[in-house]
Amino acid sequence: MKVFINLKKYISLYLQSFALFWKASKTSSLILLFLVPIQAIAPAALIKLAQMLLDELLNTEISSQLLLFWGITFFISSAAVPINTSLQGILTDQLIAFVNTQLMEKSKTIKGLNLFEDPDFYDNLQFINSQASWQPVNLIVFGISMIRELITVISMLFLLARYNFWIALILLVAIIPQSLVSYHIQQNSFETMVTRSPDARKVQYYSEALLTTENAKEVRLFGMFDYFIKSYRRVYKRMHAQMKNIRLHQMWISLAFLVFSVVLSIGSLLWMIRDIQQGHASAGVFLIFVSTLTSTADGVYAFIENSSLLYDTLLYMEKYFSFMNVKEENDFSGELPFPQKTQDIVFNNISFKYPGQQQKALANVSFKVSAGERIAIVGENGSGKSTLVKLLMRFYDPQEGEILINNTPISELDINQYRKKFGVVFQDYARFYLPIRDAVGLGNPAKRHDEGLIISAMQKGGFYDSYVEKNLTLDTMLGKQFNGGIDLSGGQWQKIAISRAFMPSSKILILDEPTASLDPRSEFEIYQSFIEMTKGKTVFFITHRLSAVKMANRVLVLKNGEIIGLGSHDELMQNNSYYSELYNLQAQSFQ
Repeated sequence: MKVFINLKKYISLYLQSFALFWKASKTSSLILLFLVPIQAIAPAALIKLAQMLLDELLNTEISSQLLLFWGITFFISSAAVPINTSLQGILTDQLIAFVNTQLMEKSKTIKGLNLFEDPDFYDNLQFINSQASWQPVNLIVFGISMIRELITVISMLFLLARYNFWIALILLVAIIPQSLVSYHIQQNSFETMVTRSPDARKVQYYSEALLTTENAKEVRLFGMFDYFIKSYRRVYKRMHAQMKNIRLHQMWISLAFLVFSVVLSIGSLLWMIRDIQQGHASAGVFLIFVSTLTSTADGVYAFIENSSLLYDTLLYMEKYFSFMNVKEENDFSGELPFPQKTQDIVFNNISFKYPGQQQKALANVSFKVSAGERIAIVGENGSGKSTLVKLLMRFYDPQEGEILINNTPISELDINQYRKKFGVVFQDYARFYLPIRDAVGLGNPAKRHDEGLIISAMQKGGFYDSYVEKNLTLDTMLGKQFNGGIDLSGGQWQKIAISRAFMPSSKILILDEPTASLDPRSEFEIYQSFIEMTKGKTVFFITHRLSAVKMANRVLVLKNGEIIGLGSHDELMQNNSYYSELYNLQAQSFQ
């Protein structure tokens, strides 16, 4: 029963996957749909015509019309091969682009970060992404080959049945168990490949750790090569052992079926020889029988091989379709426009814990930020500072409480419009290996061609001096990953991220450790200019540098996810021992 359920799933996935061909290119799909059956039937037609020619030759007379028809059939069969190959190549390129584009488009619809915190989802995503550049190739190569071989085998069996129905039936019945066993082995192989996905990521990481420029200095300084090489070999050996057992099992099964196939072919041949000796068949029939028997055996083997390999690809496509249909838990259906004039932002009794965690990252957090106010958020690592930012940006939704803007829950606002109202620098800012105009300009995609705005953003973000000093242009490529690219220091990359945050005309800025990678002079200059640049804007800035909080109107102090202080710097120094202790500890380190 399970076999037939799996077969039903196989057929369903097959049809669902082949629908992608049509979506990728209607023209190529139509031509292939026309060519493949012609190419598949041609071998049986040529064998039949050869039998007719041989019978006529033995009768000392050959029809020129029959010879011409054989030549035309042979030409069509031969011409279909390069045409089919070229079209498959074209369709493959189009399908790879289509599948990868669909993955990116789906990623665009995932608004939150909840799914990425799920290890199973993340493993599946990495597995899908790692094979997205070649599994569509298999889908076309094995899929089309399987259809062609299936039609060829059916046409051969039909031809064979005209001369000996029972031999054709025996061959047909023999195909079924071999196919089912091959599918079962291929499914085990795929499941093993999926379950070893975490190991595959480890192997990839160990390799990249030694081969990327980011780690080159420390790897060489501390002599880390042996550790990573041994770790790679250990994990790879475990992965290899799993697949080795499956492949050896597959080999012995294939050999067993091969022996069965040879015995069946010899028996069929002896049966036909007896018929010829008894005068029941001609030499032409013997030719067609031997040719058909050989072609059928080859076709059956190719069909089973292609269909079992295709099954592996279809199991990949099952994960692909599952990802394409995944739904987020958070509700992003809000449609209200963002308020024209922001009055205040209220965190109302917010409690939140990350997926899979027992301890709350935030507990009963309530405070209000007025329009145009600059508020600093401080606390030790793990106190919940960055979590506040993630909730405000709706990467997560709190389990308790709500965030309101002008008394409207942010969950009721249109998420795309909502996020465009913020300029944000994250603590773990992204490094985009793109031309400067895009690395900065993508902070406001609609304005990324506005060179004046990009220059202005770089001036505000502190990168403009480096831009002039290094004689760069907006088309200078960042990063060494591409030809002509330049590398930047950590501080310069952070200035690019800050510049990006100033691209939107945002009334609300979120700066999460915006100067962590900057030298003291750059940090001082940035903070000095922040006051002027953020005038009239609502600003949340998270910092460990407590000397910077003096630019804030108020300071929010967090400890273990709870607010333990809220007020001006001077008020907290007088009334909050925890805050004053943190401040004095830092002050002493500079004395």
